[in-house]
Amino acid sequence: TTRATSSNKIVRTTMGKKSGGRVRVKQVGPKAPVNPLADLTIPPEEMIHLPPKPDSNITHVWPPAETFTMDYKMFSAIYPTYLDSTKSIKHGRRIGAKDAIEDPSVFEIGMALQVLNIRHAIQPYKGYSRDAESRWDNLGRVLFDTGAAATAAGDVVTMGTDGSFDLDAMPNVAGGGGDGGVSKKALCRRIAKIIPDLPARAKRMEEKKQAEEEEKKARERALTTAKSGGAKGGAKGGAKGGGGGGGTSSKKKKGKKKR
Repeated sequence: TTRATSSNKIVRTTMGKKSGGRVRVKQVGPKAPVNPLADLTIPPEEMIHLPPKPDSNITHVWPPAETFTMDYKMFSAIYPTYLDSTKSIKHGRRIGAKDAIEDPSVFEIGMALQVLNIRHAIQPYKGYSRDAESRWDNLGRVLFDTGAAATAAGDVVTMGTDGSFDLDAMPNVAGGGGDGGVSKKALCRRIAKIIPDLPARAKRMEEKKQAEEEEKKARERALTTAKSGGAKGGAKGGAKGGGGGGGTSSKKKKGKKKR
């Protein structure tokens, strides 16, 4: 019998007389192959763990008493993009820029619907397919009861200063289907007028403004630091170049060669 002392052991055994004295070679090595990139793997404590994706079906119902009884599947939807003045018609804005507001949230829309006493359900993690940016920057939608919206909006259509009627404010006289008795654009305009007066809105916009100012100052400081570092490097390079200027120039003067 022969046995090797290396990690991959080679075992030679001579079988008995019954096998005719043949030699059987058996190699015994590690059970699993060695990973050559094992040293390059990132330890678990240094890995970046992204937060889990929230459930898009999470829903907040108002009034809370109807949490388990409200059937909001047939409600009409309002996305924040409908009222956002920073969005274009192509990206989904539904009302004029003069009537729209900047960066509304689903919770502010819900508060405005509470002021109007309209039953609604907030789904904060739903995305608007027409506006890809809203899936990252301003998620959510609000489903509202169209029947309650028609009662809150009333059936009075006023005449404009130019003598014409606003067709978007016309009630849906067909009843059933559509927006169920009131134009969605008219309701969006009314919500856009209520939101700027909400205390939560004023607080959120103030915090957003402060965060933008701090970010701007941080960028300015980083730019100033980068400029000062470049100026120091240029000054050192100029000093080194000036030190060698005292010697004679190695370039020959142009002219005809003397014979």
